[in-house]
Amino acid sequence: MESRPRVIVLTDISSVVGGYAEPDDTQSLVRLLLYTNELELEGLVATYTNHGHTIHPQCIRMILQAYGKVHPRLVEHDPRYPSRETLLGMLRCGSPRDGPEQVGDGKDTEGSEWIIACADREDERPLWILVWGGITDLAQALWKVRHTRGEAGYESFKSKLRVYAISDQYAMGSMVRDQNPDLFYIVSGDSCRGMYREGDTSLAAGAWLDTHVRAFHGTLGAAYPMYDGGDPWGRVVGMKEGDTPSLLYLVANGLGEPEHPEWGSWGGRFRRAAGRCYVDAEDTVDGQARSARAAVYRWRDAYQRDFQARMDWCVRSRGECNHAPVAVAAAETAAGAGLHPGDTVRLNAAGSYDPDGDELSFHWEVYREAGTYEGEVEIRGGAAPVAELQLPPDSGGCTIHVLLSLTDKGEPPLTSYRRIVLQVNG
Repeated sequence: MESRPRVIVLTDISSVVGGYAEPDDTQSLVRLLLYTNELELEGLVATYTNHGHTIHPQCIRMILQAYGKVHPRLVEHDPRYPSRETLLGMLRCGSPRDGPEQVGDGKDTEGSEWIIACADREDERPLWILVWGGITDLAQALWKVRHTRGEAGYESFKSKLRVYAISDQYAMGSMVRDQNPDLFYIVSGDSCRGMYREGDTSLAAGAWLDTHVRAFHGTLGAAYPMYDGGDPWGRVVGMKEGDTPSLLYLVANGLGEPEHPEWGSWGGRFRRAAGRCYVDAEDTVDGQARSARAAVYRWRDAYQRDFQARMDWCVRSRGECNHAPVAVAAAETAAGAGLHPGDTVRLNAAGSYDPDGDELSFHWEVYREAGTYEGEVEIRGGAAPVAELQLPPDSGGCTIHVLLSLTDKGEPPLTSYRRIVLQVNG
């Protein structure tokens, strides 16, 4: 079983009901809890919000109470789901105020101290900090380590961290990444809007949510609020979840690789800007204009079906529900060593299977934006378990990302992926 990412979430959650304050964090929290079997969640930090200029840990507690009531069903599907008590034990309060003046001597918070404690644990895995609001508590943790451990200790501490921030919010803005160009830092500026804007927006509408999430899916589904508010592009009704791409980025479904933001995943695709900072990259979907949002909404059908299935897990037994297929894929060449322009590559996913015994469908494609080869690459037999492609004559020195999407015939149909990165000798 794959190693799970370690995660702390900093959230400016402020409401658990639609039409008041910003309930989108609550929406994202409900989805996050359904993936706590895939992630090793270590902290939930309630941070500063501009709705009342305070923190709202009680909102997190309310959603954890709802989660606790469906937990017995969830562990039937995966015993790794943590208990409500375990999750309550990692709830911490962050700074009730925001801005650079809240960082410094005597400014420690439960949240900043918890970040330090978690990062100091003996664990070879990095610690992911998902920033859904203000970043003051992370800034304070960094400040304290720098001023108590010296530069060497500070560099060692930062090397353990990975940050995925939803925009540069509040007065802190980009201060943390500007001051720490060597800190692994992803900032989703516009790509996060692809969670709910453009593409097939019916999958984010209230009717879809009422059917597949809010009604007849137990206490956790009932706790999912209907968003009714706005953003700079107009009114949003239904699902917003602008913070959710940060957690979808870490889902180990075979599509993304967290250490390679430029590869793309359910949580978007990113390009290196400066140092170790990554910003939005653009994808093209169905011939439409390139956009950062497309790097998220291109996967909406798959991540919403996965959300739907996990909501079913809250109220139904394992035998009554669908589970994702297991994709197994390899690339083979006649020579058996090295890849050169003109070579024929055999793509083999015949070993893939479905845990529920469902029939499978296969789709091979080249994820052009993720690689460095910009030309066309034809895949023969792209809908079969075994396919092949011929490396173009001008592909020397390039990388070509071949993506297998494996979808079962269950209800709802679920998709897993395998990515094969072909490095062509120059």
